Amino acid sequence: MRPDFQRARSPEHKEERRSQLLRTARENLKQGGTLDELGLNELARQTGMAKSNVYRYFESREALLLDLLWEEWTSWFLGIQKQINSRKIPRQDPEMLIRRIVKDIAGQRLLCLLTAALPTVLEANLSEQKVREFKKSSLDFFWQAAAYFESIAPQLSKESYARMLHDGACLIAGLYPHAHPAKVVQKVLKSSELGFFRRNFAKDLERMLLAITLADKRE
Repeated sequence: MRPDFQRARSPEHKEERRSQLLRTARENLKQGGTLDELGLNELARQTGMAKSNVYRYFESREALLLDLLWEEWTSWFLGIQKQINSRKIPRQDPEMLIRRIVKDIAGQRLLCLLTAALPTVLEANLSEQKVREFKKSSLDFFWQAAAYFESIAPQLSKESYARMLHDGACLIAGLYPHAHPAKVVQKVLKSSELGFFRRNFAKDLERMLLAITLADKRE
């Protein structure tokens, strides 16, 4: 810890420390760092905190990453709302809307990376309370986003759009690692005889999510 470091006392200062840790983690990952490399010791060093102080803001590394994922999803939703509203199109076809959603999500590397790690990494080493809070917040987010999507493409119900978002997160968790495999796997899959196993993340996500969601299309 730096000699000039001062412990946060007020709620505002505590929130700034928390935001600083999240910003530092985001920058590490955006610059090519891996989840395995991102530990609390390194974050504490980069932010000038003692590791013991980091635990005042996050119960574990996974809790920090979970909050970072939450920021990425909420930022994505605000962004796509802004895009759609700026076009001033009162109604859209559900298929066109889903294609737009997938295209936008596929361009969000950090969001996809963290979503892919959600069931195996992020939700590990968390308290029951933290998991419950995250699940409840996610449910509220799904319904809020679903209500918005239904308002601009009402051929699908709010329930269908909520399931679409959850299905999409599950598909990302499965597809993203296969579309971005380890370097040795990438090398092996360059062979024409094994090209069957290569995945195009954006195209495959769109194909699967359309197939699942449009089955609910209202008559």
